[in-house]
Amino acid sequence: MHWADVTAERVVGERGDKERYAVESGITPSGTVHAGNFRELFTVWAVAKALRSRGKEVRVIHFWDDYDRFRKVPKNVPSEWEEYIGMPVAEVPDPWGCHRSYAHHFMDKFEEEIAGLGIEVEFLHAAELYRSGFFEGELRTALGKREKIREILNRVREQAKQEPLPENWWPVYVYCERCRKDFTDITAFDGERVHYRCRNCGHEGETPLREGNVKMRWRVDWPARWYRLGIDFEPGGKDHLAAGSSYDTGKDIVKEVFGAEPPVTLMYEFVSVKGQKGKMSGSKGDAITLSELLEVMEPELILFYYGRYRPSKEIKLDLGLGLVKQYDEFDRTEEAYWEGEEYDGDLLRAYWMAMEPMPEKKPVRVAFSTLVNLVQLPGMDGRKLKETLVRMGKIGEEISREDWQGVLNRAERARNWLDRYAPESVKFKVLDVLPDVDVPEDVRKGLEEVAKAVEKGVSEEELNTVLFETAKKVSSPKEFFPWIYRLFIGKERGPRAAGLLLSLDREFVVRRLRLEE
Repeated sequence: MHWADVTAERVVGERGDKERYAVESGITPSGTVHAGNFRELFTVWAVAKALRSRGKEVRVIHFWDDYDRFRKVPKNVPSEWEEYIGMPVAEVPDPWGCHRSYAHHFMDKFEEEIAGLGIEVEFLHAAELYRSGFFEGELRTALGKREKIREILNRVREQAKQEPLPENWWPVYVYCERCRKDFTDITAFDGERVHYRCRNCGHEGETPLREGNVKMRWRVDWPARWYRLGIDFEPGGKDHLAAGSSYDTGKDIVKEVFGAEPPVTLMYEFVSVKGQKGKMSGSKGDAITLSELLEVMEPELILFYYGRYRPSKEIKLDLGLGLVKQYDEFDRTEEAYWEGEEYDGDLLRAYWMAMEPMPEKKPVRVAFSTLVNLVQLPGMDGRKLKETLVRMGKIGEEISREDWQGVLNRAERARNWLDRYAPESVKFKVLDVLPDVDVPEDVRKGLEEVAKAVEKGVSEEELNTVLFETAKKVSSPKEFFPWIYRLFIGKERGPRAAGLLLSLDREFVVRRLRLEE
């Protein structure tokens, strides 16, 4: 059974058989929201889809922790932004001047990317909710049960052999009304207002809970959110689910302070890029975004790729030759799904999840590797691409507009891949003139056999058979095929020879095989 279905059954079993469930992911937009962050949202969305397939209604929430403090300046942000450290990220100016805040610069982009994947999510913003008084009740509860929260946190600190929290510790902190920074010391809570002193600007004041200047600390905020939003499932990275982590303390706080049960959870591993060390980090300023993935991966391929791996397995994005294999596996799974073939059940379920929505019929696909070869040919515009693919038997002449647009989109991603990630070994350029090479007589005879087959208009598979049979007669495939590549692209190896020859102008290929200019 696919991991999302297993988790959905856990949610129903542990949270009870309900008509409607609430599932949540959350990110602090402290820097670039990247493909690693997406794994949490995807995990939530996949479990929601599995629940819906069981006839359940699901509220899918992505919670933006944009009322967290600005902690440090990422590498891709001007160093001058140090002056904003301590302010809510939703109130820090956008360094690039194109959004209403630092946080919105990253949130708006990610929300556009999620829409581009066909995923529907309800986005909630901590800044808006705190300012509207949404969490006033939870703030009041946390302050009223301050000692109980400190006791829970100290239990964990004792196990970790850490110093206990001091008696003057508070489960909340205050953003100064004057300088908007959190360098504040709470002096009292009178039941309605929090009294504080700001170490940054010297301001002394008091602020009502409903005005939104008071925010719960992370280890209190998370369980308060579970309680307030009625969350049934929320995954977490291994840093949040380790012993003594925020989930460990959160489950006790939500029970003992807010009187609710913690949500079902699931640990997910990090996402990294093959060849790079460590997980992605938005604060480093060099993480791969979903927009960058979408330049070379179709939306459904991204969803399939994330869905095929169990959350406990690290995802290593391979944007080199591995990307070609990913496309091939997606196409094979799609074929098996629509043909009703026996196939890997988890892959079939991952395909089902990736198709949002599922089309009425199997889409027309052209292998990514084929398009990688074709877009490198001279003058390969949309019209010529269609003519070539029809001639090669890859598509029919009456292909629908929707399917043809899908082929064009994949071809554009093939071009992007060649520009950004493809190794030199797959790049080539067709030679305009016959190279000056001394072709042995037996090879010339073999090339003539191939020329006759091309002249007849054989299919790709038929030409592939001719090539291998001819190679065996002449010498061996290992010695014969390099002559094909030397004559056409000036290399010792290249794309599938039959596909290459049939993708080029027939008369040109015949002349070149006969060593004619």
